[in-house]
Amino acid sequence: MEQSHYAIHIAPHRCAGCYRCVRACSCGAIVIRNQRAAIAQEECTRCGACRKACPHGMISLRDDVESVRRLLKNSDTVFASLDPAWVGEFAGIAPQRMIEALILLGFKSVGETLLGRIAYDKAAEEQLQRHPRRAISTVCPVVVRLIRHHYPEQAERLLPVAHPAVLHARMIRRWHGQGSKVVYITPCVAAKSNPDEISELDAVITFGELRRWMREEGVEFDLIPGNDSYRFEPGEADYTPPRIAAPLTCSGMAAVRELLAGEEAERSGEAREARLLELLGCTGGCAGAADSQQGKERHSIVDKIGACDRFYRERTPANPVYKLPFIATVAAYPAQPAERFRVAASQIEAALASIGKSAERDMPNCSGCGYETCREFARALCIGRAEPEMCLSYTRALAQKKSSVLLEHLASGVLFVDAELRIVEANRQAARLLGPQAEQLFDSHRGLSGVAVETLAPLGDLLRQALNSDCETIEQDLRLKGKLLHLSAFPVETHRSVGVLIGTLRIGSGENDEMVRRTRQVIRENLETVQQIAWLLGENASRTEAILNSIVTAADDDRSE
Repeated sequence: MEQSHYAIHIAPHRCAGCYRCVRACSCGAIVIRNQRAAIAQEECTRCGACRKACPHGMISLRDDVESVRRLLKNSDTVFASLDPAWVGEFAGIAPQRMIEALILLGFKSVGETLLGRIAYDKAAEEQLQRHPRRAISTVCPVVVRLIRHHYPEQAERLLPVAHPAVLHARMIRRWHGQGSKVVYITPCVAAKSNPDEISELDAVITFGELRRWMREEGVEFDLIPGNDSYRFEPGEADYTPPRIAAPLTCSGMAAVRELLAGEEAERSGEAREARLLELLGCTGGCAGAADSQQGKERHSIVDKIGACDRFYRERTPANPVYKLPFIATVAAYPAQPAERFRVAASQIEAALASIGKSAERDMPNCSGCGYETCREFARALCIGRAEPEMCLSYTRALAQKKSSVLLEHLASGVLFVDAELRIVEANRQAARLLGPQAEQLFDSHRGLSGVAVETLAPLGDLLRQALNSDCETIEQDLRLKGKLLHLSAFPVETHRSVGVLIGTLRIGSGENDEMVRRTRQVIRENLETVQQIAWLLGENASRTEAILNSIVTAADDDRSE
């Protein structure tokens, strides 16, 4: 199935290699394959963190406005279930104006999802009265998916009660018939279902989608004065928070995961207090949801929470709903362990070895790949969700190794020198051409690393000129210890480092201008290859492998000619 059919999807593109989406995903559901990112939909919690993190805007939310329009066109009984978070989202808008706006868009009537929350709280109290235990609320779809896929051992703690929006939909169908259509309007991206999932909600649109839809239809609050004839159907909810099952609330994925890890660690210990844990994936709960208010009118999470609290605490329903219909509240949330649970320790060790990490000292846990630890990255390698090139230390080591091999096989001598005119790296041919002293130092100083170049040859003026050049290649002939050398110096980083290509101009009894010209031509042809290596050694990009291969091919072509 195409990614675009899912609630959250990544547009096909060549990944820039920042791995921000990988880092933002708390459950390892981002797949990097062939330098392209995708989502492992079967394990995604739909928290929307990857969408917020992507600097390129390539992660999108499926737009369901058009499907709701078709629903309204084909049915006369489409009802809106409005999430309580609307009060903070549309600050200062009276209920009558909000309801009228939705009626103008085509809904038959508008009801409060809060009615479903009342039924949910009642069912939760009954559950804990019959079976006192430490249960986990199921009002947050993100947390439900997180537990089912990534903490499957705690799935049994999920309260077997349907989401408040589902309960409200069941009420609407009891009132208006089973053929009634229900559209849930919410800030929650995770409330959207994927095509391969069964949902009792006919559609879900976010507040962001609703705002855009209203703009397209010309439905503006400034043009809606508000009429008392517009009311929530069948009436306003007189909501009183539960007492017996008063939940212990925790929000934000980092805090939720820490709490779940602590709960798991204490499962084998002493019995915990019977309590309902209400875990919310978004920081601040639904007020901080992934598709809530954006733009100039944006309000802080604290402002939204405060607005909702004041509204429902101070509201005195004029036409309250005292008796709700009897509906089934049950729902099942079976564990569905993520693929990473099926990776053996031996596979992880083998994956680590393949990227040069055979001991703990080889594992910096730098998170450059997007994963918190090298072992988590190795686990992702095992299930095909990551590529070795994502590991910066591995890529650098590989680039250094291949560059060193290429340098050693070049017929010309090569030097890289820093701003203090000390050698950073050199090949053995350069040491041979610079004389016996350089050859003796080559092995003891790891490729002449750290040696002052002027102790080996009078190259100071040439190198300083190259250091101050932006891109010019500077050439010079030099007689050194009975040899006539031709030097080509070029800047690697202006004012910081320079590369030097060294070749011999063979002079003998049969010397002529043509021989010298051809020798210099060969040196210039090698210069391009050395410049590519110099660029590569200072580069930290994901295209390393392709560049190295192109250099190898060029070198092979030169030899064959």
